[in-house]
Amino acid sequence: MNALDELLSRYFACRHYCDEYKAYSRENYFFMFQTIWEVSSTVFQANLETGNVVYREGLTEEKCKELIQKLQTAEQRMVRLHDPEADKIYLWNGKQMPWNGFTPETWAKISHDGPEFRPHLVPFLQNDGKCHPSVIIIGGNFRQNASEGFPIAEFYQKNGYNAFVLNNRHGMGAKVRKTLNRALDLQRAIRLLRCRGEEFGVQASEIFVNGFSMGNRPAIDLINSLGVQTAPERIDPDYLPDEIDRADARICALVSVYPAVFPYDNDNRYQDFPPCFFALGNRDWSLWRMLPFISDLGANGVKTEVHLFDGADHGFGLGQADGLPENLKQWPALLLNWLDRQLKKEQP
Repeated sequence: MNALDELLSRYFACRHYCDEYKAYSRENYFFMFQTIWEVSSTVFQANLETGNVVYREGLTEEKCKELIQKLQTAEQRMVRLHDPEADKIYLWNGKQMPWNGFTPETWAKISHDGPEFRPHLVPFLQNDGKCHPSVIIIGGNFRQNASEGFPIAEFYQKNGYNAFVLNNRHGMGAKVRKTLNRALDLQRAIRLLRCRGEEFGVQASEIFVNGFSMGNRPAIDLINSLGVQTAPERIDPDYLPDEIDRADARICALVSVYPAVFPYDNDNRYQDFPPCFFALGNRDWSLWRMLPFISDLGANGVKTEVHLFDGADHGFGLGQADGLPENLKQWPALLLNWLDRQLKKEQP
């Protein structure tokens, strides 16, 4: 095995740690995530427009060995606080899940995840015996759980919501973006929460989605390309449905933060879009393709609130990191005000 093959093998063997934030100390989790991110960005080069991924040129054997050592060091620090499996709510029954455009074997060759990955939710609950509005959070490229997943879930949890971080199927390349596998995972997550609402304290009428960057693609695809009521066996005839697949998959709101999708490629089903909240920067490289879509939503009767932040680029998370425009710190409070207005309309 050459150094690159060894590096890739260890990289994919460590990817599961990125989904297991609750089972390790914050310091060690973020150290591992940063190491995984360094390996990914050093080895792979992604085209932001197409999603196609290639190996970077000039990747020497010495560099590969250096990264292998960093992964080994990071993994040595990952001492469990508890079994991470206890934090995962698996979406599908074992490996029995619908596939669109790929088989499990071909998907494994382009996946961002190790071979044992199964789509799941990680919950951040109120645990007070009451029902609460609930949000499904989807990170963008690479499933950025360190900035677009778990800190967001803690923010929602702190403010009275049940939050679920969705770790769905995520692969590399333009062909992956055109499939509905991520949307199928989101659809299943909504249905699962609706069916098991009493168990998790989820108010069935108050399930919404918060997507970041490419994490908005599953939500838009769920509405436009898949269809909120679509049975998964219509997409994959080999899939055997269960009672969860018959539940409603509509959401009551869509929170879209610096979205990076191509909604104009779709025949937009405006009647199925819930009220939408958008937060993005005026220096975002994806702004040019999102503004026409946002305008179309409003023109077609979709309740839409938009916040455009001066000086802000793509990928600002909660807006709290050093070096970001000061005005970005406002967007979470603006979101809470908007959600309060939306959800009160549905409460008795």
